Amino acid sequence: MQTEIREKTIEVRDQLGAEVKRVKEAVVDAVDNGIVAAKRAVKQGRRAAEDLVDDAEYQIKQRPFSTLGVTLGIGMGLGAAIGILLTRNGRNGKNGK
Repeated sequence: MQTEIREKTIEVRDQLGAEVKRVKEAVVDAVDNGIVAAKRAVKQGRRAAEDLVDDAEYQIKQRPFSTLGVTLGIGMGLGAAIGILLTRNGRNGKNGK
């Protein structure tokens, strides 16, 4: 009876060991696949950013005055928005005291 229990215990231990090994290999493969996918995404993002910079440089060279006008307009718009936000915060701060 005890021999059967020992044999069964050894058999179960061996089966569990094999299952743990299989799961470990699956996890390692999944992690490796995730790392490869992340590296690919970084490379694609870098290429896209480089393409965007190249396109921007080309457009600036082709239309320098239009670029200057757009940049001036964006700068004035941001400056006005920041100025409005700062004056609102200044009024709220004075009323709160």
